Amino acid sequence: MINIYIKGLEKEEFFKFYKFPKWTRGFVWRIIKTLNLVLNKEIGENKKIYYVLNIENESTYKNINKKLEKEKTQTQKVQIILSNKIKKYKEHLKQYKILDGKQTFIKGIEEILEKILEENAIEMQDIYVLTNTYSQQSMNLINKLIHKVKTMNIITKEVQKYKTLEEIMQEKGIAVCVANNKKKSLKKAKIIINLDLPKEEITKYTIFRNSLIINLTQEKLTNLKGFEGIIIQDIELYFEEPELLKKYKLLEEFRQLELYESIENKNEKIKVYKLYGNNGQINEKELRNWQKILTN
Repeated sequence: MINIYIKGLEKEEFFKFYKFPKWTRGFVWRIIKTLNLVLNKEIGENKKIYYVLNIENESTYKNINKKLEKEKTQTQKVQIILSNKIKKYKEHLKQYKILDGKQTFIKGIEEILEKILEENAIEMQDIYVLTNTYSQQSMNLINKLIHKVKTMNIITKEVQKYKTLEEIMQEKGIAVCVANNKKKSLKKAKIIINLDLPKEEITKYTIFRNSLIINLTQEKLTNLKGFEGIIIQDIELYFEEPELLKKYKLLEEFRQLELYESIENKNEKIKVYKLYGNNGQINEKELRNWQKILTN
């Protein structure tokens, strides 16, 4: 697997790479922007940065796609990591695997819940998972928790596909409920994990107003009608920044979870440092106040 980090390249940064007399720089910059150039730099084994000089121009992404096609071989797959400024143009690159941090979110879901729950045992919790898919990713999430919580509630339009899992688990004495009643399914849900439902669809459900929602999508959940609970939109990990990231200052322009996912040691345990909501970091006081609701 080759990782391609795609970021914008500002004028000042470009002229650090390429030395031109100062009096020519304005002229040179206008020319290279007109050409929609994409520059690349190898930064490690199976790792490259693509520098995009004209991020607003659609034809630039045609050039990126051509370069990405050349990266692929019969044995070499490509995955891309987009800087925060490039993400709004991701539709132009959707034929490639774009790291979104979700895999790391899933890997660390127990640690996230432990940080949220503190003294409240995970074994006593009813967990609600929202998913529109029956996939390896959704099953990874469910399997991480299904044997450790009081009940696993799967809220999905793919009810029939999950019914087999429900029957198998119930035979083993494990409480699983699969449903999709928009008025009732989330009415009493205190802990919700949204794997892939868009906001437009979530608003169709009646949600317990003091729920805690762990949102694994990159679409921010904001302005949910009547909602007064907590929405976790992102996490920060204890993460010793590798020299590679320091050298190229990638943490300044990329989301930490996605960088972590591109270089992680698969056997390394996730250590959750901070939780973030719509208004920045979620503090301990907010969580303690919510925990009172949890135990009522």
